[in-house]
Amino acid sequence: MLYVCELLREVAPTQITLVRVADHARVDRSLIRYYFKRRSSLLLAAARYLFAQLQNELAVAKKIPFEQAERRLRESARALLRFQIKHPYFHRLMVDEVVNSEEPEARAFFHSFTSAALADYRATAEAAIRRSGAREVDGAFLYMATIGICEFFVTGMPILRIAFGKDYDDALLNGQFEAFMCDYVVDGIRRRSIRGRQRKAR
Repeated sequence: MLYVCELLREVAPTQITLVRVADHARVDRSLIRYYFKRRSSLLLAAARYLFAQLQNELAVAKKIPFEQAERRLRESARALLRFQIKHPYFHRLMVDEVVNSEEPEARAFFHSFTSAALADYRATAEAAIRRSGAREVDGAFLYMATIGICEFFVTGMPILRIAFGKDYDDALLNGQFEAFMCDYVVDGIRRRSIRGRQRKAR
């Protein structure tokens, strides 16, 4: 499974085949076919493995009580970004392959973990409204926006090279963007004051 995940750091899920995995692992192709009869089974196994890694990344955020909603949102965003940097094609794997798989088990898996994530974000958004006076927002939109920000930060590297030069410091830029994104996610749901809205109107 590690060989599949290694490939998924370099190529899109649509480019993953049983033959390519066998070549990458330097094993006989019949061995891969023995364990995974179909490509869809291989990709589902990879999705399950990566999902477990994501849960490890999110462990800290999930321990934060909903009463500390803003902190929970920051830690969740931070974990998603760090995971996305390590595994740039994870969400593409889920959306392009798992949810469209011919295997009912794959679709059930996607529905299960997506429903859980949506419920978590909705509960966090509702807690933010109650505890910190955040504006009304559906946590589903917040979830999708956070994923979108994380994913495009990784896939949008050509833009970053123009903005910061081709020899920019990856670790430094990742840290700067992480701090920016955490503020962006939380500030995005804060209720603006009447005075602030009046200043903007002028």
